[in-house]
Amino acid sequence: MFKKILFATSATKACDHAARVAFNISNFYNSHMNIFHVIGVPSRGYSQIVTDVKTKEKVEVDDEYIAWVKEEINLYYAELLPKTKSHEIKTSVGYPHREILREIRKNSPDLLIMGGSTEEEGTPVYKFDSIGSTLQKVVKASVCPVLLVNRAAASFWSSISNVVFATDFSKSSDAAFDFACKLTRNIGSELHIFHAQKISLSPDSEVFTQDAIEQRMREKLRFFRKKYVSKMEGIDNYSIEVWEGTPYIEIVKYSREKFADLIIMAYNSKISGTGDEELGSNIKQVILRAGCPVLCINK
Repeated sequence: MFKKILFATSATKACDHAARVAFNISNFYNSHMNIFHVIGVPSRGYSQIVTDVKTKEKVEVDDEYIAWVKEEINLYYAELLPKTKSHEIKTSVGYPHREILREIRKNSPDLLIMGGSTEEEGTPVYKFDSIGSTLQKVVKASVCPVLLVNRAAASFWSSISNVVFATDFSKSSDAAFDFACKLTRNIGSELHIFHAQKISLSPDSEVFTQDAIEQRMREKLRFFRKKYVSKMEGIDNYSIEVWEGTPYIEIVKYSREKFADLIIMAYNSKISGTGDEELGSNIKQVILRAGCPVLCINK
């Protein structure tokens, strides 16, 4: 299922959880891994002087410096590298999100894996709490699934037993559902299909009565079964539920109740976005709060 994996890393503690997941997925699927690191952003134009994304220092990037960076990455992941069938360490210079997306277009990986938004110490390399961050831009524009590992997670893909698919019934969610079914069949896990019903249509609108909320939930459940169950051939272990409340809060709560090993969502599904818009608040909050990796489908 995953023949080529792209692991975008800063080779710091911020990516350690993602690294363990990435290398174990590569081992499970016997896939090739490209370990990709963006050294820094040029000070101007095509200058060889760049601002290093880790140290924030200005350095001159030449063949000798690139070789040194690759060797540092090789040493940092020395214990994990034997898990891959084959791997290549690649570096680039530029804005991280542009270079990652360029690498995706160039080599068409089956899965992109990225690390968390914060480090326990120091300044995060790829911040996720501000508009326009690397993670947000990559998730919104990536043509391949993006697995975000923000916290410690089950490292072995083969040990995933519970997958939560959170839907809003949009076309993007349809693509995420197809991927969730394919993955579930492949690894033999349980699939939990979930929708969080808002208690009002908009922040300014009147809150529904409890009878109206429950009626809408029953309608969504009927729609669920009509829309999805007929497409789930070969998946015997599944559940379908609708809860009421704020979507990202309910998704996180539901995933915790189901002991989810993975959450699958479509990015900001019902809003056709441009590259300048902020990532949807629901998926952003789920990524930050969930106790398991979140896999985002954009296409």
